[in-house]
Amino acid sequence: METLLTSPSAQFFALILMLLAVAFGYYKGRNAAVVSGQSLTWTQIPLIALAIISIGPSILAVVLYFAYTFGIIQPGPRGFRFSQVFIFGSPVEFALINWPFVALYLVCRIWPNLGGARLAMWFSVVAMTLPNVVLFGLAPEMVSNARDAGQGIGVIEAMLSFPVIPIMIISALTAPIPLIGLAGWLVGQSVGRFVSATHPKKNYKKN
Repeated sequence: METLLTSPSAQFFALILMLLAVAFGYYKGRNAAVVSGQSLTWTQIPLIALAIISIGPSILAVVLYFAYTFGIIQPGPRGFRFSQVFIFGSPVEFALINWPFVALYLVCRIWPNLGGARLAMWFSVVAMTLPNVVLFGLAPEMVSNARDAGQGIGVIEAMLSFPVIPIMIISALTAPIPLIGLAGWLVGQSVGRFVSATHPKKNYKKN
């Protein structure tokens, strides 16, 4: 994962794969929606969450920059600057760390009628989003003029992408975010099936 976050060519390749996966999911879901006559707009939630997590910290950093510039907020003792490296580069790295949101989108688009899929999606989205809240706390560091600015960003990225099982081949699958998302999905599936079994008449009719 460290190579993925530091190598421009690896980042570009990974982003292309993610975009292709999104395009494939959209195509498959569109066909399914036409055949079934059901709306699958709810399957877009993982992508919306991914966009907010990826771009949100940089937007907050820009807001802080202008707040510092116009004296609305007092900057740190080491000053501030508009760092293009962090503000424009961080969204790419944050998106790559959170690739499981794209996998969740694919599952929802390909199998939208899977028992409790919608509820499981929400559980998974919330479970994966919560650890990423810390990324918004990195906004001040993105516009900091300190020499060590950026070290905190690297530490947080490492924490979110460091594999639980240190084996290179499966490191991307055993990092915290996909495991948390999978746990959320399984919990949502269990709750959805229980609700369907106990209240069959209240089962979801529209997707």
